[in-house]
Amino acid sequence: MRVLFLCTAHNSLSQRLYLALSLSHHVTIELALSEETMISAVALSQPDIIICPFLTTLVPKCIYENYLTLIIHPGPPGDAGPSALDWVLMGDDGSIDASNEVLRALDEDEVSPGRTHWGITILQAIEEFDAGPVWAFDQFSIDIDQPGLTKSELYRGPVTQSAINATLAAISRVQAASPSGRITTTLKTKANFRALAVSDSKPFQGGRLHHRPLLKAAQRDFDVSRHSSQQVSRRIRCGDSQPGALSKVFGSSLYVYGGVVDDNEEERWPIQLSGLSPRILGFRNKAVCIATCDGKGVWITHVRRMRTKVDKALWPKVPATFGLLQLGIITPEDVRTFDWCPPDDWKLSSFKTFQEVWVDYDVDDAMRRTAYVYFDFYNGAMATDQCSHLIEAFDHVLSQSTSSSPVQAVVLMGGAYFSNGIALNVIEAAVDPAMESWLNINRIDDVVQYLLQDFPSRNILTIAAIRGNAAAGGVALAAACDIVIAGHKVVLNPAYRALGLYGSEYHTISYRGRCGQTNANKILRSMTPISPLQAQQIGLVDYVFPGTGAALDDYIRTHIAFLLKPGIITQGVWKRNINLSSATLARARAHELGEMSLDFWSERSPRYHTRRFAFVRKLKPSHTPLRFAIHRRGPEDTSSSSCLDEEELEEFENLDYHRRMAEERLFVKFRGRLVREIEEEEEEKKKNQEKEREKEKEREKVALLQRKAAAAVAAGVAIQGIQSPPPEISGPLLLGGEAEEGAGGYFDKKKKSLEPMWSCYYHHSAAPMLLPPTITTAGSEELLTPPVTPLGVGGDSGGGGEGTTEQLRIDRAINAAVARRCAEERPWAMIS
Repeated sequence: MRVLFLCTAHNSLSQRLYLALSLSHHVTIELALSEETMISAVALSQPDIIICPFLTTLVPKCIYENYLTLIIHPGPPGDAGPSALDWVLMGDDGSIDASNEVLRALDEDEVSPGRTHWGITILQAIEEFDAGPVWAFDQFSIDIDQPGLTKSELYRGPVTQSAINATLAAISRVQAASPSGRITTTLKTKANFRALAVSDSKPFQGGRLHHRPLLKAAQRDFDVSRHSSQQVSRRIRCGDSQPGALSKVFGSSLYVYGGVVDDNEEERWPIQLSGLSPRILGFRNKAVCIATCDGKGVWITHVRRMRTKVDKALWPKVPATFGLLQLGIITPEDVRTFDWCPPDDWKLSSFKTFQEVWVDYDVDDAMRRTAYVYFDFYNGAMATDQCSHLIEAFDHVLSQSTSSSPVQAVVLMGGAYFSNGIALNVIEAAVDPAMESWLNINRIDDVVQYLLQDFPSRNILTIAAIRGNAAAGGVALAAACDIVIAGHKVVLNPAYRALGLYGSEYHTISYRGRCGQTNANKILRSMTPISPLQAQQIGLVDYVFPGTGAALDDYIRTHIAFLLKPGIITQGVWKRNINLSSATLARARAHELGEMSLDFWSERSPRYHTRRFAFVRKLKPSHTPLRFAIHRRGPEDTSSSSCLDEEELEEFENLDYHRRMAEERLFVKFRGRLVREIEEEEEEKKKNQEKEREKEKEREKVALLQRKAAAAVAAGVAIQGIQSPPPEISGPLLLGGEAEEGAGGYFDKKKKSLEPMWSCYYHHSAAPMLLPPTITTAGSEELLTPPVTPLGVGGDSGGGGEGTTEQLRIDRAINAAVARRCAEERPWAMIS
C-alpha cells in the first residue's frame, strides 16, 4: 500500500514503524507543520492509508473524512488525553475519577504501587480527539518504580514495541475489511478489536481508564521535606525527557531531570550549602543528590532554565552541576569538597544509586576474563568528561589483565541508548561551542583508539553489543570493534551530514573496511535510519538477536561465550585486509579532524552551528526533508538538485559553496536591513506629511471661521454658534492686540474658560493667528485655500510610471549599498 505518515517529529517510534512497514509498503513521511502542509502532502502522495505515529495536533477534517487515518495513542482503549504516560508514571492507578483529586492524593496520601499494565491503541481519526473506532490495541506489564524508567525510556521500549505489533495488526484488519482493495473511511471495526489485546488476546489488565488533561510541568513539583524519595523520583521521571519537572528546589524555577533514587546505604549526613535550599548528599559525575525526608536521596542529573519572553528559543538541557555553576547557585569548591566517588572497583553498586559506568566480569574455566563495560549516559550523549570517565574504565580493564588471568575480550554494552556521539546540549551551552566541539570530538576519538589500538595490542578482542538505539559517532564507535552484535529492535542512524558534520571516530576506516566504499558512502549520504538486519546485509553489523532486556542480554552473553572458545575467532573479519598500523590510524584521525575543524571554524561552520542550535533548542523546521517526504521529490529522477535536500548535494562539503551561500545570506541580511530602514523613513515621512496636511486643513478651517466671524462683526450680524465678544474682551484681541501666551495659543489669561467658544478666533500654535488686514465678503468661497495634494508633490500624478521608476531607483541604491558592505567584510564572520 501507499502509506503516509503525518508526524509532529520523526522520532524513535515513527522510525521503528517506518522500518517495519517499508518492508512491505511504500512509506512517505510529512511533518505536520501546518494544516495546509498536511493537506498538500495528502494531495501529492494519494495514500491508501494515513498513519500518525506521533502527532500532537489535530488532523484536518477534510483529510480524515476522505482517507482512513489511524492514530497511535500511547494508552489503552478508554484512556484519552495528551499526557497518558505522564499520569501513569506519576502514580495514577485509575482508582480515582476526578483528575484534581488524583493530584491531591498523589501529593498527600500514602504511595500506591501504581498500575501493573499499560497499553497503546490504534484508533481511527474522527472529530472528537482520541475517541474514534479502535482497530487494534496491545498491552504490556509495567513497574513504574523500575530504576531508570523515565517517560522517554518507556516510550522507546514497550510502548514502541506494542505500537508496532498493534499497527501491523490494524493494517491487516483494514485490508481484510476491504476485499475490493479500496480502503474507505466507512469500514467497520469489530468489538474484539477494542476488547482484546493483539499479543495475549486478553482484556486490559491495568485498571479503570479515564480522560486525563495535560499534566503541566509545574504540577510535577515536589517538596523534599514531605515527599519521599519514591514520590520525588516519580514526579521527575514522568516528565523526562520532555517537558521536565518544573521545580524551585534549587531556588529559582528550573526544569529538573534524572530522578534516580539513592538508598544512602552509607548513611551520609545531609549537607546544607549556602546557595542551596535543599540539603544534599553529594555530587557525582556532574549530578547532585538531594536529601529527602525518608533518609534517602534523589539524583538530579540535568537541569534546564525556563524560557522567558525575551528568549528566542529553549535553553539547552545541561548536567546539573554545570547548570547550577552557571547560575551561581553552587561554587566549584562545593563540588570538589562534597564529591561522592563511585565504587573504586568499578563494579555495579549493590544498592540503588546514580552510576554511569561500571564493569562486570565473566570468568571461564581457563580463568580467562571477559569485561562487560556498561556506560549509561543521558540520552546516549558522550560529553568530554564522560569520554574521560569511560577511558578510566578501559584503563582499569587493562590493569586487571594479567598472565595468570588475562582479559580476553572487552564488550561495550552501552545503556538505555548505546551511544549518540558527542554531547550537543553541553556544546550548545558552552561559552565557546566550537572549542567545546573540538575537545569533545578529540576525546571520543581517544575512546575509539583504545578499540583499534590499545586493546588489540594486548590481544584483547573488542565487541560492541548494541542493545539500544545508536546514531552518528555512536554507530562508528561500535563499528570500530572486531565484532558488532545488535538487538533486532534497535534503530541505527550512521550518518553525520544531517547535523552538518563530516564525522570522525575513525569512521573512514571502519565504515569502508566493513561495508566497502560504495555502501559506506551510501549510509553516510542517505541520512535515513536503517535496521540491524539491513546493517547486517552490508557488513556494518555481524550478528542480530531477538528480544529486549534480560532476554537479549542472555543471547548476547551466550553467543560471546561461544565466540571466545579457542580457535573460533581472534580478530574481526573486516580487519583482516585493512592496514591498522599506528601510522594509518594517525593519518585517518588527522584527516577526519581536519575536516571537523572546517565544520567548527571555517566558512563551512554555519552548516553545523545552525543545525546544532535548531536541534538542541527544538526549533520548528520550515519543511520536511525531502529524503523523508518522498512524495515531494517530484520526478523519479532525483539527480536534479531541486529534488534533493541541501545535505544531499555534492557541494555540501565544498568550501566555495558555503562561502557563496554565506555571501548570499549576508547580502539578503544587509538588503533586508536597508529595506527596513528605508521603509521606516518613508513611513515616518508619510506620517509627517499627513500631520502637515491635517494642520493645513485646520489652519484653513480656522482662517475661514475667522474671516466669517470678522465679516459678521463688521456687518453687525451674529453667526449661529458664535456670540459677540463680551464687553470685557476688546476688539484689539481679535486684531492683534495684547494677549497672553497659554498652553494652547494666545488668549486673555483671565478668560481661559471661554477657549472652546472663542477657538474660532485664534489657532493654538507657537505664534498667534491674526486676522488679515482685508476681509472678503462673508461666506465667500474665495476664503478657502486649496490644500496641497500629495499627488502633486514631485511631479505629475497621472499613471504609475513614476512610482515604478522610483522603486527601481531605491532598489539600485540598496543593492549598491549591500555590495559595498559585503565587499568590506568577510561574509562568514557576519553569520550568526
